[in-house]
Amino acid sequence: MDIRFFTAKNGSLSCSANGTSLHSSYDPEKEGERFAASLGASFYPEYIIVTEPALSYCEVFLRKRFPSAKLCAVRYSEDFSESDKRWDIVFNAAKKEDGLSENLFAALGEEGLCSSLFASWHPSARAFPRKNEAVWREIKNAVDKGRDVLFTRSAFSSRWILNAFFICKHIERAKTLIKGNAPLVLAASGPSLTNAIPLLARFRKYYFLIAVSSALSVLTAHGIVPDLCFSTDGGFYAKAHLARLAFVSGIPLALAEEAACGGTILSQNDIVPLSYGDGFASKLFKSCGIPSIKIERNGTVSGSALSFAKSITDGPIFFCGLDLAPAPGLQHAEPNELDLRSEIFDIKTFPKETRASISRFTSGALALYRKWFQTLSEEKTRNVYRLAHEYDFSNTLGAIGDVDFDFFEKSLSPNGTLPRIADKALAQKKVVQKSALDFAKRHGRSDEWLHEFFPAEYISWKRETDDEEKERKSKTLEQKSDELLKKIERLFS
Repeated sequence: MDIRFFTAKNGSLSCSANGTSLHSSYDPEKEGERFAASLGASFYPEYIIVTEPALSYCEVFLRKRFPSAKLCAVRYSEDFSESDKRWDIVFNAAKKEDGLSENLFAALGEEGLCSSLFASWHPSARAFPRKNEAVWREIKNAVDKGRDVLFTRSAFSSRWILNAFFICKHIERAKTLIKGNAPLVLAASGPSLTNAIPLLARFRKYYFLIAVSSALSVLTAHGIVPDLCFSTDGGFYAKAHLARLAFVSGIPLALAEEAACGGTILSQNDIVPLSYGDGFASKLFKSCGIPSIKIERNGTVSGSALSFAKSITDGPIFFCGLDLAPAPGLQHAEPNELDLRSEIFDIKTFPKETRASISRFTSGALALYRKWFQTLSEEKTRNVYRLAHEYDFSNTLGAIGDVDFDFFEKSLSPNGTLPRIADKALAQKKVVQKSALDFAKRHGRSDEWLHEFFPAEYISWKRETDDEEKERKSKTLEQKSDELLKKIERLFS
């Protein structure tokens, strides 16, 4: 790469790259001022991201025009790093642009990306055409992900908080876990779980067994009763898996504050409340006096279960049934609660085999979950293994090693202390319900409430520059909040 620095006519430093001038050879400052003035912004940007601004003459003029925005630069070359200190955030794509989209998302989040103004310093685009094309492709990926996450939150945030209020309405017995040091098995519902069932049964009394909701039907069908069921999902499918608890007595349920669960199970089963420690759901539990164990928010229930498991035992942790890959036949161990419900609709022209094939070819989420486990640090995966019996996995999970039951048996000890479920104080049902309603009335319509449960609409309102349109969006937000509050009130009526 041929980078050349020289003095412009007005005495300022200028430069060129690969024979293309990156700044004016007469007045680089004036050029930077014109660039800032030319940016069209129909909203109030939270961030302004400029791709390779070289010597950064535009920075001071961008600050004058957008005083409340944070300024970011994406570097194509490290030769211009002397001016990095001018920017609030610098993204280095000089050596490789792969991963820029993830870095943008990590730094700005979905809200920041959807409130950003992106601008190209055109001389750099001409000087680094391949780099420029790759960087803008990464930017598009980041913005697309930010948009998808934001609209997912807008679509489901209201449902999740309704789940939290539903828990407050029905919960009667709260429990917690006393830490132990015995091995712990986390059962997921991948096909490899089937082969492991006989050996899990043989050594059952020597380890603590947690079943994620989808593995519950498999284990109980083979006479294996988990010490605890674990669920974090706020949707219909996880709720359907939990229905099995109504037919097998005595299994406590560890349930995230936003998770979906039937009222009968919440009333009749011992509940170990789980909290992410952020947002209104966490505040609601605290306001109602519902004790909870903190867990990490994660895209997959098995990921959250891992952080929970490490908090309740000092012993080794073994995943079982964590295949995270498409299988030739069924995509899960049997019996599966959802599969059982779907079987009644099977016909000759759309049999069970067709359903299995569809799920195999639409398993993109498995790749995302697999990647998450593969990138876990050694610290988070220390003493964590994937357990199987006579099963060849089609992948590896990074620092999580694959082991067999010979290894597992050697980790067992009759002297190990199993984690223990213990009582936690909980107010009477009517008191909890009243506290929940009071909480909704106290916080409904607050700025923070609107932001959390209607994030896309809230951001659109905040960035609006037209007064009339801003007022219309404000009324829409109030209307949506009123509808949510009415749903909460109906829950307790």
